[in-house]
Amino acid sequence: MCRVSGSALDATRLAKWFYYPNVSFLKGKQIGDAKALAIAEGLKVNKTLTTLNLSVNQIGDAGTIAIADALKVNTTLTTVYLGENQIGDAGAQAIAEALKMNTTLTELGLHQNQIGDAGAQAIADALKVNKTVTTIYLYTNQIGDDGALAIAEAFKVNTTLTTLSLQQNQIGDVGAQAIAEALKVTKTLTTLFLWQNQIGDAGAQALAEALKVNKTLTMLYLNENFLTNTGINALRQTGNITCNLDGLDQQRVPSSAELAQIAARAAANVAEIQQLRSDLTAKDKTLQQLRSDLAAKDQQLTAKAQALVAKDQELAAKNRELKSALDQIDVLERNQAACGSFSNFDGPVPQVPLATLVSATNNFATDSLLGEGAFGRVYSASLPGPRVAIKKLSAESKQGTVEFKSELDSLSKFRHANIIAILSYAEEGDERCLVYEFMPNGSVRDRLNRKNNTPPLTWSQRHRIAADVARGMHYVQTAFPDHALFHLDLKTDNVLLDAYFNAKVADFGLVRAAQLDDQSYLRTSNVQGTKAYMCPEFLIEGRMTIKTDVYAFGMILLELATAAKPGPRLKTDMRKAVKTQKFVEMLDSALKPSEAELQSISELVTLAMECLDEAADDRPSFGSILVSLDP
Repeated sequence: MCRVSGSALDATRLAKWFYYPNVSFLKGKQIGDAKALAIAEGLKVNKTLTTLNLSVNQIGDAGTIAIADALKVNTTLTTVYLGENQIGDAGAQAIAEALKMNTTLTELGLHQNQIGDAGAQAIADALKVNKTVTTIYLYTNQIGDDGALAIAEAFKVNTTLTTLSLQQNQIGDVGAQAIAEALKVTKTLTTLFLWQNQIGDAGAQALAEALKVNKTLTMLYLNENFLTNTGINALRQTGNITCNLDGLDQQRVPSSAELAQIAARAAANVAEIQQLRSDLTAKDKTLQQLRSDLAAKDQQLTAKAQALVAKDQELAAKNRELKSALDQIDVLERNQAACGSFSNFDGPVPQVPLATLVSATNNFATDSLLGEGAFGRVYSASLPGPRVAIKKLSAESKQGTVEFKSELDSLSKFRHANIIAILSYAEEGDERCLVYEFMPNGSVRDRLNRKNNTPPLTWSQRHRIAADVARGMHYVQTAFPDHALFHLDLKTDNVLLDAYFNAKVADFGLVRAAQLDDQSYLRTSNVQGTKAYMCPEFLIEGRMTIKTDVYAFGMILLELATAAKPGPRLKTDMRKAVKTQKFVEMLDSALKPSEAELQSISELVTLAMECLDEAADDRPSFGSILVSLDP
């Protein structure tokens, strides 16, 4: 594999790189505008490159403008990722001009930049004439209603766009209503991401009306907006059975800044009403003097008076909503203050009295029991603040003591979104307890088994779980530059899900550390863990390498695709199914994948078989796995 060093790019090295059809190794290389200019010159003459991934760099408008000029003449590129850079409206406008001329590009990533309405409007104009682009990622930018209005007008006439990603922007009801009108017309769009914007019930109701007409949209994400039951119920009562509205119940309470905006709008409404009343008074005096001549005018004023009453009622309703939201914020702030000593700390994990945990679990009563493992039991409890999970290790087990020390030591050093957070611990005599953040959706294995009749995981949720686990394990292996860490018990039972189905790796009781490189290994005579996830060299010889956990991750990928029990039989059966091109028959029957999702599943199964390679050296690293799962 060709690798990029930290030195400056030059034309000779660029010429060599562009013999490759897919230049994905430029991601995250601190490339700025100067290097982007050199890359752009190479693109102008290259005749083989199809995919260019420049995400997670430092490219600004100047570098983007140069790349856009190259796209005007390049005839081979089909996929370009420029996410997580420093691109603003000027760069987006240059890319838009290139889209008007380019005839090969099908997928464009401009996510996590600084693009506002002006840049979005330029891209929208380009989409009116472009005939090749099918997928655009514009999430996590600064696009508001004006940008959304322009984009909506564009996909009324565009005939190729199938996927549009606009989550984590500033789109409100006006933008959502415009998009709804466009959905009544478009015949190609299948996937639309609008989560984490500023959409309320008015926007939701407009989208609901559109879904009564639209027959092509299969996925619409509106979670983490400001919908109430009114908007949610409208969306669920459209009669549309083809569109997946996953996560609709997951809405958010406005922040203090957002509430300030609501209050400002309410104040503006009050001022408008006062002005209207003043106007009405003046016109009424005129009406008394000219009543016989201005009968029609009197009817207009009556209508305006009725409108004012409606506005008064609307304002009163908004004031009630505002008060309710402020009350909720007050409760949240009190809860946050109450639990701050557990959830917001740096340095060593705080020790709490054992009596506190005994009281919280009613002396570890069975009705608080969540589950039981090899070294102890896990209980649910409510300490001051949020709900927590308490692992009580067996007092008789010497191995339980080792696991306690190992897990406490490891988790006290880790702070990562995909690693379970340890909040505190208790140790008195032979009694040892660990307190973790509570994960309301349980383990991935529980969800694959549909424990307690829970609904099946969607494919998008499963793919995100895979990326989350890879991200967490990459952190585990790279958190300490002078040595590597091994989890040694990575499995679906030890991957937990929070309220939003974000995955977190747990149970670090068997973790080991060693100063290893890619070619070294550590040997143990005491092989522990779960055999179904053990690679051959660890199970038979007790050899651990940085690829040991990669093998277990490959088994997790097969479980996500099939929901089957892990083990050698699953790996053997899938290898045969892939060879005979019948792997679809092994997929979880609860999955009803679209054509695009089936392609994604195929890619994940291929990655799983690479992770399960018998030879450790041939397995990918978690770093390269992340590139595959999280472009």
